[in-house]
Formats: sequence, structure tokens, C-alpha cells
Amino acid sequence: MRKNILALSMAAGLAFAGSAHAVTNIAVATAAASADALAFSETGIGNILLVPYFSTQAGNATLLSIVNTDATNAKAVKVRFRGASNSDDIFDFQVFLSPNDVWTANISRGADGRSQLTTSDASCTKPADVNRSFITARLNPALDADALANQTREGYIEILNMADITPGDLFDAVLHTDGVAPCEGAAWTGLDTDLPHATLVGGIYAMANGSGGLMANWTIVNLDTAAAYGASATAIAGGGSVVYYPQTANLPSEAMTLTTADPLLQADLIDGAQYDLPDLSTPYVVGATPESQALALSAAMATAEVVNEYLTDAAVQASTDWVFSMPTRRYAVAVDYSADPLVIVDNAGVADYFAPGVGGNVSLVGDQICVTGIDVTSYDREEGSPADPSDVVISPGTPAAPRTFCGETSVFAVNGTGTSSALLGASVALNNVDATYDAGWMRVATPGATGNGLPVLGGAFVRAISGSSNFGVNWNHKFIRP
Repeated sequence: MRKNILALSMAAGLAFAGSAHAVTNIAVATAAASADALAFSETGIGNILLVPYFSTQAGNATLLSIVNTDATNAKAVKVRFRGASNSDDIFDFQVFLSPNDVWTANISRGADGRSQLTTSDASCTKPADVNRSFITARLNPALDADALANQTREGYIEILNMADITPGDLFDAVLHTDGVAPCEGAAWTGLDTDLPHATLVGGIYAMANGSGGLMANWTIVNLDTAAAYGASATAIAGGGSVVYYPQTANLPSEAMTLTTADPLLQADLIDGAQYDLPDLSTPYVVGATPESQALALSAAMATAEVVNEYLTDAAVQASTDWVFSMPTRRYAVAVDYSADPLVIVDNAGVADYFAPGVGGNVSLVGDQICVTGIDVTSYDREEGSPADPSDVVISPGTPAAPRTFCGETSVFAVNGTGTSSALLGASVALNNVDATYDAGWMRVATPGATGNGLPVLGGAFVRAISGSSNFGVNWNHKFIRP
């Protein structure tokens, strides 16, 4: 197959280190004993994949590859990029992977300041050409052009197996022959109409329940600093109902309340379309509702504390950014940009972890939802040292300022002071954290709205330089469950 394998490439001298996201295999369906139950996959292969962070800030580009490990079935896959502030949809499309296929793309900053996707991959997509700039239509219209562009340069990625495609007309349309898929025929064009799901299961479409088999890898590359940070996407396995919806702007035939827990779509505060579906709350498990699926996924990710290391030693020009991504927050709370003043709209059925109002843990700061109740405790590598032999040990040191997760994908710049972080160039949802020490580890308490924790993914991005040696690494967060 003709592939755009990391077109920005790992050039000579580029430092790279990566790590996989290891998660305990926790069932998250309403009935955990069900064979259809969704569960975090310890193998890194599944039906739903989550990339906790992408960036095109400060010379960064993000490289993405999605692999179909299924040797028998093709896959209809939804790829959606969401913004770091409030999980607004900023770019989505469909990819059709034939058996054993790989799809690759680069996400970089374009001449217009927005993120743009570039691929020369031969796999079928809808639309046919996905090489274009990210879209700002769902962002706050009160922002100027520069601020809107900046909002497209950070966020996270959802990858969903909408259905398996078994041998038949549609299968033939997406199957590679001599390295190229035809992407044509009645079955291919027929997907652009609002077909009942029963029609998709047989006949020329021959779709079947998604059996998983997807994996993905992502890498943030900065060619200016010659550093790279990569990992495998977090994978969720199980479920697998046919959740294919056409990549069109026509309205869904099914009520939004049956297909998504997104409060803005449910309340018709944004113009919903077929391309909004599926999302993480669209039921994969028979008998589930959007609310129960969103809660179940949140419960599986919920953590009472996040722990990880940091390194900011000036002697090796080190810097550290911690990323906290909360991909299910959107189904509990969202911002209505059409209101004056802006307001938080919530889904009362998904309030276990994010709740507005009196006694809740979310508030609106400007046009961004912030989660309160975050407590940060830092440690150095030697538990600190007393200033005087008669003093008690001064470790741990606790930063005085209260902390929040402002934005859906919040970045803590450890010992940072600027308006953008020194390592990732993060500025959309930035929080500078004084860790007291230049190296060590931190404990971030995340109690959530009801004391059951917060659903968080992410990791620590670290860069250091010593002489001619330059390295970058991504240490995935470690989680202490409630």
C-alpha cells in the first residue's frame, strides 16, 4: 500500500521515547458480567481508541496511525478531533480500513494558523479529501480569528469502530487492490443517504457489529527542538453494535436523546447532524442508554489521585508539562455559546463526576468550564531536606494556590510562569504549577463532584538537554482509584 508514513519523519538526530498506556481491565457496562460489556483493553486493541492530547503549537505536529489488525473484516471508523477548551468538535471524518490496513496522517499548523490534516494514504475516506484545515464553526463566535485558530491547535482524538464490513459490495469498494482502494460503486455512494440500521446489516452494505481489532499510535514531534513524545492510544474493547451514521449534514432520523448524551445536541442548542454520531456516549451495548454508557466509561476512568514525576532542572534545560484529558466530561457539561451571558448546560443523567450549581465542582471562567477541588502536593527526590537540624522535614511542599482543571484537556506547566508552556507550547487550557523543587514527583488529588474521583487520562511530557544529548519522553500518569 502507498503510505504516508510519518511524513514529518523521525529525522536523523531526532530524540524519541514513548510509552504505552497501561490500564486495568475494568468492565464499564451497566451489567459488568455481560459478554458485551465495554472494558479497557490491556492489549491496546479495541473498538474505541482515545488519544489524550494532540498539539500543533510552538512548532509541534502530531502524527497519527490507525491499524486494523482484523485479517477478515474491513472497518468503518469515525475519527473526531475535539478542542481542548470545552470538547467542541473541530474536525471529524470517516476512514474505511480494509483487513490488515494502516491509515496515517500528519496534523500540523497551517498558513491560516489553524491545525490542518495532511495524508496521502490510499484508504477510503468520507469525504474523499480530508486534507484541509480544522473547522471553527462550533467554537465561541465571540472570539477573533487568531483566538479561534489557537483553539484548534490543542485537544484530544476519538476513534470509534462504527461497524465491521463483511465480504460483499461495500467490502469490495474499500478493499485495496494493488495498493489502492476503488472507493466507488452503489454501495459506496449509498452510504451518503440516511439508511435505517436494519438496511446496513445485510445486502450490499453487509455491516456487522464492530468486533474491535483497532489500535492506534500517536507521536508529537517538534522539529525545531528535535524532540518527540509518543504513546499508544488507550483502547476500549467490547460492545460493538452497528453505530454507523453517514458523514452528512442532514438531520438524524433518530432522536438525539437516543443517540448521544451531549447536552447541547440533546437540547438542540447546536444544529445536530448525522456527522455528530457516533460519539463516546452512543450506545455500544444492547440495552444501554447514552447516559448509562457515558457514566460507565467515566466510572472506569475515575481516579482519586494522579501521580507522576517531573523534571525542571535548569542544569539540563529540563521542562515538564502534565496533560489531564477528560474525554467524558462533554456528556455531563457543555457551554452554550449562543447564550448571553454564556451558561453551562448540563445533562442531569451524567452528574456523578461533573456537576454545576451550588455544591457542584464545575464553574465557568470566561468561556471555559473549569473543574474545582483539585489539590496538588509536590515531593522532591529525597523527601526534601531540613533547613536546620532541629526543623521537621519540609517535604512534601504544597503549592499555595488552589488548582483547577480549566478546559477539557488541561495542561499543568510544572514550575512554569508564562502564557504558554515551555515544552508543548500549550496555551488553550494552561495552569502554571509551582512544584517547589526542580525534580521529583507530584500527587494530584481529583475528588470529583461526589468524592468518586474524576475520569482522567494523560501523562507527563519531559524534555532535557545535556551537552549534545537531547531527549523527550512521555511518562503516562499512574492512577489511584477511589
